[in-house]
Amino acid sequence: MVTIKRGKIKCAFCNGTGNLPETPYMDIKCPVCRGEGFVRLGRAIECPYCGGKGRKTANYNLPCAVCGGVGAVEVKGALKTCPDCKGKGKRLGEYLYCRTCKGKGVIEK
Repeated sequence: MVTIKRGKIKCAFCNGTGNLPETPYMDIKCPVCRGEGFVRLGRAIECPYCGGKGRKTANYNLPCAVCGGVGAVEVKGALKTCPDCKGKGKRLGEYLYCRTCKGKGVIEK
């Protein structure tokens, strides 16, 4: 099953630096954590769509469409693995996130 996280989570988009990644300008704040280097979440799991990286693999300057760059997605209630994507957040051979679980890899029971 998936690991549940709570509280302060290191921002995956900037890797906790608080600065916009992949830019020569070090004074631009990260748009995901707003320069703090972390985000606060309730009950959350690592984003299966981006693998917790917070970015699309094809273009590193765009935050993940599922977790918004955080690297984790909030969940509620009892969970079970999505039957369509088997917990991967996207179907085999497809680029877009799974429509059944909205890329989270899990659905509420």
